[in-house]
Amino acid sequence: MDRQAEWIAQFFGRPELAPLRFDDIEELVALLRDERHLAGTTIFRMGETPTRVGILRSGAVELSRNLNGRRVVIQILRPGDAVGDVGVFLRTTAPYDSVALEDSVVLWFDFVDLHRLLEQRPRLALRWMVSVSDRLVSYQDRLMELLAGGLEAQIASVLVRRAERGLVKLSQSSLAELVGGRRTSVNRVLKHLEEQKLLRLRYAQIEILDEAGLAIIAGLERT
Repeated sequence: MDRQAEWIAQFFGRPELAPLRFDDIEELVALLRDERHLAGTTIFRMGETPTRVGILRSGAVELSRNLNGRRVVIQILRPGDAVGDVGVFLRTTAPYDSVALEDSVVLWFDFVDLHRLLEQRPRLALRWMVSVSDRLVSYQDRLMELLAGGLEAQIASVLVRRAERGLVKLSQSSLAELVGGRRTSVNRVLKHLEEQKLLRLRYAQIEILDEAGLAIIAGLERT
């Protein structure tokens, strides 16, 4: 429990914008139940009414839905992201399917207990609000990826926005789902970008060699 408390304090939301006291975290951790979801497992389906809220502890969770006969990936959640909270807060059904992309651990909270705690702990409520706001920005970035233009521009936009320390931890199949393209077409674009020495392909990840060059292709910077 101490490890979970330390992890939540460091990785959930933006601690520098909404610091918490130890007793805030202690109260939150007392409510959690960790649950493992194997890769490919559906966590919740579109149209379901969520009754609990989770924080992704490890792994990756894909949010997607079928549109016009094809599956569109709306977002990929990473450790520290909350899942199901907006639907619970607004009392709406899930607008997408939630599926574990890899073996994942989610810290689950019963909504009634969590709601009561947020009412009693304003610092914790602020941290949760920051978390929701942070994800709103990520959804705005995702929209920009989808509107980036051609396939090469979309791929470049995804890579620039998701790079961490020069690496993008996405398989080519996951990247293809994010941009809504065929894997063969995505692979062809990646090979072309690699030939231009803008990136280097690795197993299940992509090394960014020239972020500025990719940003120009994505339309994120002026030439």
